[in-house]
Amino acid sequence: MEQISKEELAELKGQGFILMKDREHFTCRVVYTAGIATAGDLVNTARLAEEYAWGRVVMTVRLNAEIPGIPYENIAPMKEAMERYNLIYGGTGPKVRPIVACKGTVCRFGMVDTHKLCLELHRQFFAMPLHHKFKINISGCNNNCAKAQLNDLAFMGAPGGQLRVFIGGRYGRECIIGEEICKIPQEKAAPLTAACTGFYLAHGKPKQRFGDLLTAMKDTPEHNAFLRQLNAFGE
Repeated sequence: MEQISKEELAELKGQGFILMKDREHFTCRVVYTAGIATAGDLVNTARLAEEYAWGRVVMTVRLNAEIPGIPYENIAPMKEAMERYNLIYGGTGPKVRPIVACKGTVCRFGMVDTHKLCLELHRQFFAMPLHHKFKINISGCNNNCAKAQLNDLAFMGAPGGQLRVFIGGRYGRECIIGEEICKIPQEKAAPLTAACTGFYLAHGKPKQRFGDLLTAMKDTPEHNAFLRQLNAFGE
């Protein structure tokens, strides 16, 4: 592979093309909105893997796909093909990551239409620039298949079509269990998400996760006002 600057590597990573550990090939992250791929999307993803990479597709835990084994010179033509196929590449960087929903829309335990809510939030918030990665998950019931407490912001279906709200969770090298804040009607999910991202933008620092910010600001007047704002969505 030809010499690539750190700046270009960072730009490619932000677009969803991540350098592999062999330092010769890239992995492309394919975003399926709300974790839903049509049969055509799957066929086209396979075509991309065959034509531009190693012919393999790996599914991620956030219900998207990755295509490994892309030579650097194949990235530009692959982007053009993805645009023709209406496939989204990205889902990386300091921004709202692909939003995850369990199958509550069709599951017999689902108390809310998780896919409908996920699509709504995706249209408004996906790829919004923030201080760090920001993960939003939706679980359809208290079976909690989408692990609500391990995300920056999460919603969990409750009786009567309500949503339980959790904030400040994270999972990885360091874990924080998200705090359940309130219960809201479904139509308040988007404005509550806007309140959370707004608070994060106003008070966070670069590379600071949302949960770390909430811990650092706990019991301050600004933090208490923020919690009151969230609780008001349930009134």
